[in-house]
Amino acid sequence: MQVSSNSSLLWYKLANNQKDAHMKSFEAQPTVSRDLATFKEKIGEIKSVDDLMKNRTVLNMVLSAFQLESEIDKPAMVKKILTEDPTDKDSLVNRLVEPRWTKLANALHGLNSDPDFFQKEANVNAILAGYKTNEFEKFEGEKADGVREALYFKRMAGNVESLGQIMADKTLMHVVRVGLGLPESFQSLEFSQQRDRLEKQINIDDFKDPEKIEKMIQRFLVYTEMNNTDPAANPILSLFQPISTDGGFVGPQPIQVDLFV
Repeated sequence: MQVSSNSSLLWYKLANNQKDAHMKSFEAQPTVSRDLATFKEKIGEIKSVDDLMKNRTVLNMVLSAFQLESEIDKPAMVKKILTEDPTDKDSLVNRLVEPRWTKLANALHGLNSDPDFFQKEANVNAILAGYKTNEFEKFEGEKADGVREALYFKRMAGNVESLGQIMADKTLMHVVRVGLGLPESFQSLEFSQQRDRLEKQINIDDFKDPEKIEKMIQRFLVYTEMNNTDPAANPILSLFQPISTDGGFVGPQPIQVDLFV
């Protein structure tokens, strides 16, 4: 399969094959290098959740480590999640049922009782690693549509043990849905309808096979590129344009073409 210079699949392969070089370019960005320097300088001064909330740069990096940087302007919600006991079934984080918030709450709960929480190298390194991973994937995603989601999927898919995990994670679900050729309107179906449909099309055991995960990613990237390309500019894409079915679903026509020979 040939790919163009702005191909999602090409940029995904480059991001994996040239990761070290790409990471150096990412870290050399002025904003990234400045934020990393600020974090290393200020993190030792963070002794409580209140301290964290007062330092916007450090807070943003902490949130980014859990893919929550877009929530930076919701301080009341962030503080409530960080200060409540994540094991309390009535806590906000457990009512949200959002994996990213759950991971954040569990990871930082110790800051409420341990003023030396960020004196521990392991805690600091965990935040830095999460921040770099998330921001690097965003950096790569600027090159072509779908690359950020593909890298996230590659990193997380091996941990999937149930369909519920996929449906609870917006990015995993997005990659799976697009890779299956299901339209955006699929997301408006009742949860049970989505689950029933996916159960027929997904084999959870495939998520333990790196080769099958790569196939899922390739399909996702190809369909992403097709969805964002004008068929008139490339007549071959008209073969894959959506059609309606009696069940109300829209997806690629069932032409038997192996895209990855």
